Amino acid sequence: MKADVFDPRALREAFGAFPTAVTVITASDPAGRPVGFTANSFTSVSLDPPLLLVCVAKTARDYPAMTAAEHFAINILSEAQKDVSIKFARPAEDRFAAVDWARGPNGCPIFAQVAAWFECSMHDVIEAGDHVMMVGRVTAFESSGLNGLGYARGGYFTPGANSSAAGGEIGAVAVLERHGALFPLDDQNLALPSYSAGSGDPKTLASQLEQLGLSVHDWFCLLDL
Repeated sequence: MKADVFDPRALREAFGAFPTAVTVITASDPAGRPVGFTANSFTSVSLDPPLLLVCVAKTARDYPAMTAAEHFAINILSEAQKDVSIKFARPAEDRFAAVDWARGPNGCPIFAQVAAWFECSMHDVIEAGDHVMMVGRVTAFESSGLNGLGYARGGYFTPGANSSAAGGEIGAVAVLERHGALFPLDDQNLALPSYSAGSGDPKTLASQLEQLGLSVHDWFCLLDL
């Protein structure tokens, strides 16, 4: 049976409907020089053992060095690091010169002011069409608590601002959870406060919930494209 043939651009745009984090994958080449590139095809895989993966195009300039490395790092960019994402998405001779970075425990470049970073040993390299999946076993990590930079439909967005992609709007709503299950709001006749970008300080959502006597743990914004 003949395989389905799709227009690559249309397929890429469809994949881009899924909002993702923005990362820079880094490693060292055989001479010890830092290499890296921007990637949003990143995901966690397992907690036990601690595994993650990132997809690397076989046409990437640093593909040979990256896939041969014994260790690599994932730098999850913070919302203030759009310029870093753009810099590492373009070919340049010394992209690291303009970035504040240091070597991780296993020598991988770790950026300052990222939302989180993970240094990994190479667990597996899996063939996947015109890409490979690099599966890494986490050997060290750190989370700063900063908001991450997001990407969808060819544009960047952050949790605290309007999207630069297609003029989307960001909003926030609250969901109650009790003992691992969603709380039945209809049975309680409750109406929870919500927040939309441009309507005021998003922190007021948390304060309104606290005034209702509810304990606030985590809340987040969703991009409405």
